[in-house]
Amino acid sequence: MSDRGDRLPVIFMEALPVLAARFGWGFFRYQARRKRGVRAFRRTLLESGMPRDQAETLVQAYHDAGSVRRLLGTGLRRLR
Repeated sequence: MSDRGDRLPVIFMEALPVLAARFGWGFFRYQARRKRGVRAFRRTLLESGMPRDQAETLVQAYHDAGSVRRLLGTGLRRLR
């Protein structure tokens, strides 16, 4: 085997923790921004005088629209 072929799995294993950390931190930042956005949306709806039960329905839909699982599922369906 060539030298490069022997080391390629080692190079991938070395880079894997760095990639996992970057994706993990990015995910946590996204979740924090999403949570702040949902809270601001709820606060705005309630301050504008919307009934709480109707506001909670809209807030739940807003929260679900930003779900990573739903976003990934939508993207995968579009690729098919």
